[in-house]
Amino acid sequence: FIIFLEALLDQSDLLQADKADLSTALFEMYLEAANKTGDRSDKDKFQHKAKDLITNSNQKVSKNGAVDTSNVLLLSSLSKFPTGTTLVRERANLYPDIFRSYTSAKDTAGAISALRKYGPEDHSLYSLALTYFASSEKVVSEPGVKDEIQTCLQKIDQGRLMAPLQVVKILSQGNSVTMGLVKDYLAQNISRERKEIQSNRRLADDYRKETASKKNEIEELTTKPVVFNTRRCSACSASLDLPVVHFMCKHSFHQRCLNLPGVGTKAAEGADCPICQPGNDTIKRIRRQQIESTEQHDLFKAALERSTDRFGTVSEFFGRGVMTTAAPAD
Repeated sequence: FIIFLEALLDQSDLLQADKADLSTALFEMYLEAANKTGDRSDKDKFQHKAKDLITNSNQKVSKNGAVDTSNVLLLSSLSKFPTGTTLVRERANLYPDIFRSYTSAKDTAGAISALRKYGPEDHSLYSLALTYFASSEKVVSEPGVKDEIQTCLQKIDQGRLMAPLQVVKILSQGNSVTMGLVKDYLAQNISRERKEIQSNRRLADDYRKETASKKNEIEELTTKPVVFNTRRCSACSASLDLPVVHFMCKHSFHQRCLNLPGVGTKAAEGADCPICQPGNDTIKRIRRQQIESTEQHDLFKAALERSTDRFGTVSEFFGRGVMTTAAPAD
């Protein structure tokens, strides 16, 4: 029957639908023949043919027509042909499903192989692998597992895939991972956290000093007289002569350089320093956006969901005033 189906598929005048049906039937016969034969070489031969059939049809380079994905999954499952299932999942980039198929069968060697092959493509496998490797003493004691645990910890740390507390919780569930396996990972994280804490403390102290300085400056400007000692115009650099316009930022100008009306008029009193105005406008615009964002809670929620550093995101929005309660209207 296999020879008959192969001969039919070699015909050039078959419809595409007929080719697909014949390919599916031939795939099923290959798997049935592989399961029935007692000869190892024959079993490998039929399984190799089955693999070539679905591989070529998936790549659409075979003249035999495509085998439907659902049929491949069904027939591979019924005939206990994991290669077929794996090939379909590879085509759909279902790498976690491939890895779980090995772990559910307690095939640690296969799980390690899948991790090395698909881990660079899908980093979520490292978290799954760590959970499986730490699940029992039997798994940990198998060849190569301890080295893979170190690799998983390294990848998780580099990609910030999990928080250290989550890693410790996973490793402690099976009571099978010793401290010696994770001491380097923990030491690196503790050292990094200490450096970040020290850096944050220095930044906080700098911000406190800067804030105190600005408050003192504002207090002096609002309560004490200001002496202007500038002798040259900040616009034309010529010696100042009356009428002169002084700004509290310590910049002084000829009135003619500012094109202002007479000193003391409302237009003159509301004028801004042309040197400081661009920076002041930027600050005002940023502050206005911050105030407007306090009512846009959906932006905060979206940023929090896609953030890898949620505490940092909360701190950022707290600084913008999102958490501030609006003052009641008078």
